[in-house]
Amino acid sequence: MLERFVSVVGGVTLPFLLYAALAAVLTPASVEGWPRASRWRLVSALTGTAGALVFAALRATSVIDRRTSVNISTLIACVIVDMALVMILALMVRRPTWGGDGRLGAAAQVLSCLAIALAFFRAVPEVVLQLAAFIEPGEEVLSSQMLLRVLGFIAGWVAVAVLAFSYYRTVRRAPVGLTRLTLLVFTFLFGLTHLAQLVRVLQSAHRIRLGGTGFRVMTWVTNNAGGFILLAIAALWLVPMVIALVRVLGPTPAAPNPARTRALRADRRRSRRWVLASTAGFAALVATRTVAVAKVNEVPTLSDPEPYELAGDAAVVPATTLADGHLHRFAYQASGGTEVRFIMILKNGGAYGVGLDACESCGPAGYFEADGKIICKRCDVAINPATIGFKGGCNPIPIEFTVTDGAVSVPLSVLEEGAEVFA
Repeated sequence: MLERFVSVVGGVTLPFLLYAALAAVLTPASVEGWPRASRWRLVSALTGTAGALVFAALRATSVIDRRTSVNISTLIACVIVDMALVMILALMVRRPTWGGDGRLGAAAQVLSCLAIALAFFRAVPEVVLQLAAFIEPGEEVLSSQMLLRVLGFIAGWVAVAVLAFSYYRTVRRAPVGLTRLTLLVFTFLFGLTHLAQLVRVLQSAHRIRLGGTGFRVMTWVTNNAGGFILLAIAALWLVPMVIALVRVLGPTPAAPNPARTRALRADRRRSRRWVLASTAGFAALVATRTVAVAKVNEVPTLSDPEPYELAGDAAVVPATTLADGHLHRFAYQASGGTEVRFIMILKNGGAYGVGLDACESCGPAGYFEADGKIICKRCDVAINPATIGFKGGCNPIPIEFTVTDGAVSVPLSVLEEGAEVFA
């Protein structure tokens, strides 16, 4: 559940915050009904999401097996729209009122719709493709784990949407110029991430060639766009929120009559609630992108090897050691000094699964047991215990063994041959 929640939050927070910030800046201070520009922004977000769903479906069904051309064209469009929007916002920073009027305001509305559509189109496919991972291999279709993953996926979308809406309601209480300046810096950073992604795609497609500092900078930006840059943007958004909080904590301004005074006090109470809700939301965002990400990416430590006996030319493990049905790890010091790890488990039905603590795909990363499954430490693939001892996939490399006199024996010659896997 936590893994799905974290991935959704990391994937769609930036598009939602872009939508909320543009809506806050480009909506007039007082409106009647549902403004046309607001409807177009919603249509743009839905259009980008719909296009992303189609693109994800085509990728999942292998109709599109090479997405480089789509990535290059959409990233070029993102960079152009982002930079154009930055220039428009820079010209609007000093405007004293919410919303946009005249040709400059119309250009800002059009560019905001394009930026929103492209942002959702770029972000949603990777999140939606996680649906294929809701059911692990060998797992029942309707299981508690599958339901928890679905719940985490839905909770991530809901949390980001609530955060964006609370931010919109909060910054409408902040100074116009400061909010526009914050949006300007955010759009610039967002454009830089799109530019870095474009350079990376062009590099991988051999359209351009980078080396040295340029390559390291591109790699850092693309690898940290969902972490450090997202947190930097979150800190950036806190500035107008703090100003809004300071404004609503001050004394209530004088009003011409008691009724107006009560209305002002009620409005300030609502403003304080929105500011506090947004602050809590951003604190949760920071916790999600730090503590939760660290928890999800935590790499388990392999258990220490257990003792066994050497009898003649074989490593012998008593059957009583394996009777609990859990994974057991052992280690043999090969003649060349290499430590050869091997694992054993008593499978359902009384058969034994014996293999090296390594696989042909991931090498000597090792396996650990969690929730009754055997997990590859490197790729996090869950192995059905019943398949241990068989070749294929990420299964442990099977080795020869015999069961005699209530013990499982592995020839030392087999372990010596396995040393090349761990060398």
